[in-house]
Amino acid sequence: MQTPPHDLDVERSLLTTMAFSDPKDNALLFPRLSEDCFMHPNHKVIFGAMRSLASSSVPLEVVSIWQELKRTGKDSKIGGVDWIFDMFRAEEVQRPEVLVDSLNGFRHRRELIHLAGRLSVQAFDPMSDPSESIHLAQDELHRVSLDGRKDDGESWEEILTAMSSHERFKTKGPDAMGHWGIPTLDQVAPIPAGEYVTVGARPGVGKTAMMTQIAVESAKRGLKTLVVTMELSRVSMRARLASYMAQVPVADLKRGNYNHHHAQRMVDDYQTALIAGRIQSPSPGIPWAKLDAMIRYEVDKYGIQLVLLDQFDKIGRPTVGRGSSEAYSFGHVSTGIMALAKELEIGFVLLCQLKGDAEGREPTLADHADSDRPGKDPAVVVHLWRDKENKVKAKIQKNRDGGFVGKRLSLDFQGDCQRFLEIQDETDAPPSYDPFK
Repeated sequence: MQTPPHDLDVERSLLTTMAFSDPKDNALLFPRLSEDCFMHPNHKVIFGAMRSLASSSVPLEVVSIWQELKRTGKDSKIGGVDWIFDMFRAEEVQRPEVLVDSLNGFRHRRELIHLAGRLSVQAFDPMSDPSESIHLAQDELHRVSLDGRKDDGESWEEILTAMSSHERFKTKGPDAMGHWGIPTLDQVAPIPAGEYVTVGARPGVGKTAMMTQIAVESAKRGLKTLVVTMELSRVSMRARLASYMAQVPVADLKRGNYNHHHAQRMVDDYQTALIAGRIQSPSPGIPWAKLDAMIRYEVDKYGIQLVLLDQFDKIGRPTVGRGSSEAYSFGHVSTGIMALAKELEIGFVLLCQLKGDAEGREPTLADHADSDRPGKDPAVVVHLWRDKENKVKAKIQKNRDGGFVGKRLSLDFQGDCQRFLEIQDETDAPPSYDPFK
């Protein structure tokens, strides 16, 4: 049997370096370390004592470490005070963060070996659910990938530094990580990077058409855009995208009633979008962990900046634990979407169903059919509905940064070609913002 990956000399050097380092330097290292980073049991105990002392602002000296071990009754677990002094004679290093990376690498390998063993046992167990094993493994792999990363915290003094240099308080990339193709929404409720946006409506109102419009208008402006549709087949989604760009009804596209002039129109008007856009069409019920992996792959390989996903209720929800509720499972998925958008700093638009009794009236945030989380967690929530005259309306239900919550828009829905046009009048002109008022 092979010995699990480790390096005891690296462990000793890191502990020695930290014992004689400035507390400010150690403050950056402790959040990236745990007892599991160390293979030798004595090193685990010593690191625990050092972390306890550091949290109490006690200097990390060999004597104080030994006293802490005696205080907690853990001095008997190591080889005595002579062993302690001998261990701290290891070579110090100038860049301890390199040793931290190395120990986390060994730890990750040990965790992978342990995970592989568990999966092997479950794979041979005829009573286990392979889909759930895969989902749990993906969650565990994602946790391992994040664990031990460098802390990117900062002092509040950085705020003054940023303002002194007139820095813009925004995430990297464009001002908007997605475009509605509707002037008022683009002005007052832009699709942000690092957070997600919800579009909610009853069936038949135009959620998929809105997704199509956002996708094409964003890709047309050069944003690398990914449409993930579990409700439609890939061919059906292609037809809707083509309908928007070529201005040919979806029904005609499906029957082949179009010509080369329509294709040329796409080249002339949407060449940038054709290059920037991509489609994925996984099966309904796919676990969020698999969608997470799929999106990360697209971001890594193709530089995706905006993801549009339909729809929330089609995502397979995990069995989070015994007795876990449906709401808890939905919350697990919503939290995963939030974490993905924040970590990758991408735009993310999620389509959601509204309750049946929201038909024909102005909906509220309480009308989300499956869970209230897509109304609580996003930065922006926009609802679509048809009024009593069958006209399509839109309302900004939530807008974390921009305000204008409650603003309503009248839309002309050209369903044949998947387009929404804003209907403007003098009483509903786009609001303006003057920062000096």
